[in-house]
Amino acid sequence: MLQNLFYPSLKPETEYFFEDAQQAIAATIEFRQHLHAIALNKKLRSETVEDQSYPNEAMVLRSFKPQAPPLLLLGGMGPLAGLGGFEVACEMFQNNRDIVLFQACSLPNRVAVIQQKIQGVVDGEVDLVRLLAIAIREAMQYISLSIESVDLIVLCNGAHYFLPKVMQQLLVDYSQIFSRLQWISLIDTTIEYLQQRNFRKPLILCTTATRLGRVYSQPLQEVGIAYFEPNTDLQSILMQSIYQGVKTSDCDFACKVGEVFFVELLKLQPAVDCIIAGCSEIPYLLQWLKNNSCLQVEEFLSKLEIIDPVKLALNSSLKSL
Repeated sequence: MLQNLFYPSLKPETEYFFEDAQQAIAATIEFRQHLHAIALNKKLRSETVEDQSYPNEAMVLRSFKPQAPPLLLLGGMGPLAGLGGFEVACEMFQNNRDIVLFQACSLPNRVAVIQQKIQGVVDGEVDLVRLLAIAIREAMQYISLSIESVDLIVLCNGAHYFLPKVMQQLLVDYSQIFSRLQWISLIDTTIEYLQQRNFRKPLILCTTATRLGRVYSQPLQEVGIAYFEPNTDLQSILMQSIYQGVKTSDCDFACKVGEVFFVELLKLQPAVDCIIAGCSEIPYLLQWLKNNSCLQVEEFLSKLEIIDPVKLALNSSLKSL
């Protein structure tokens, strides 16, 4: 397949290699500061901060004597969440397997693409599917050559809307890569967990892309689990907290807007029994709010289990070993 010349480059600007899990975990502190500095510089120039503001990067933990197949994490959507997934994976697996985080920050905005598709414009979806396949191909360059399988977790919930077509694209264009991948779905592991724990009415907190694509609502409906979603106005407030707060490393703004979101949400008295963090930035927002919000919001968040699909997917990978 020829890559469209107008596609953004998915080559990483920087590569980081680690020989020890503790070294990799310690480095995440510096990486967070790195992301914060990029966002701050953009703001000082009055520029919009978005995923595409950050560079594509690769972070690789090489295990000296791997005891399990490699783990590939496709991140960058957004980069802070990708870094968090890498940190949790390193803590969980230590030096027992190779772990690769590929921060594909230059991928197009998933919200815009899904909105275009709903309006009947499919060109954006075609391009994004191809780019996601290319990103996986680029990320696989950091996996040692062998015939063993590779666990793949795409850390962006919204990107899961496109993954069935991405797998088809991989099969056509990069069949050798496709044959090695074991895709672990954030959505499938979350639905399975809800059923195991007998949760019956989750609150779905996600981006507009994930909501419009019914990434969680459709499979929940299929297994007969009721759910609660914020109304349109509240969804808009939540998106501000994610995109102008968490994605820009602005904890104060995220908490200020996030508190407004929950105060207004609680006026609706939603009868929910857990929260699905259906955007990989949501766990950051909720943790910040637990420490920097009014008592009403803190109590609401403290009494509900917050379900993090990324951690569930990593646990699934661990169990499969």
